[in-house]
Amino acid sequence: MNLQRFLLVVATLALTACGGGGGGASEKPSVVATSQEESAAPQEEVPSQSQDLPAGCVLTDYQKAMMAQINKARAVARSCGATHFEPAPALTYSCEIQPAAINHSVDMATNNFFSHTGSDGLRVSHRVTDTGYEWAVVGENIAAGFSSVGDVMTGWLNSEGHCRNIMDPRFEHVAVARVNTNQADYDNYWTQVFADPR
Repeated sequence: MNLQRFLLVVATLALTACGGGGGGASEKPSVVATSQEESAAPQEEVPSQSQDLPAGCVLTDYQKAMMAQINKARAVARSCGATHFEPAPALTYSCEIQPAAINHSVDMATNNFFSHTGSDGLRVSHRVTDTGYEWAVVGENIAAGFSSVGDVMTGWLNSEGHCRNIMDPRFEHVAVARVNTNQADYDNYWTQVFADPR
């Protein structure tokens, strides 16, 4: 069966010099949406060592695999469309911003929509601010209908805006959530949230 899968990227948000929390964010208006055809899923890569995480924060296998693939991508120079990126420092998984990713994937799956704007009308800057994380820069990638970490990462890296978020050297933290459902248009909803602390 040929399923369509979708990706969406939100432009990176940055606080203005006088802004605070999420209220002073400036946003680029462009949002990239692409669709791709089903392809064979690459083997999942799960790192043998886990990073030091705060007590009570445990990563699933897919989150470990996503971290490995994100940092593998950032370890080499690459072009994201017309923008060239040198290798970027490895990201650290953030349990603090994880609720922003989880809540958005749950919202999309539960309310059967696909957008960076939540059912409450809020965007990633608000979701990250609501976690208590004090951010300087945030970004978000979303996808739906991809069967594996390898599959969704390939889609994101082949899309200019998503790739730019993954490679952006300003980001220090990332969190990811995948929510599976049989009650919506797609069988899963992915959210990647990127952030740099203030």
